[in-house]
Amino acid sequence: MKKSELESIIGRKVKIIFFDGSECEGILEYTPEFSAKYDYHKPNYFNVGNYDFKVSHIRSLKVLE
Repeated sequence: MKKSELESIIGRKVKIIFFDGSECEGILEYTPEFSAKYDYHKPNYFNVGNYDFKVSHIRSLKVLE
């Protein structure tokens, strides 16, 4: 999956399976605050619920709505 594909579905309900097998479900959000909070200067993190992740962490994604 590419970052542009993920950005196109921001605000929609999704189910994500990560590379380690964990899953989360919720509204996809973009979090530049994560970069500032952890002093990480590449704002490429997204958020669903309590999960902050990069595109490369996603194994599969399904849009629910």
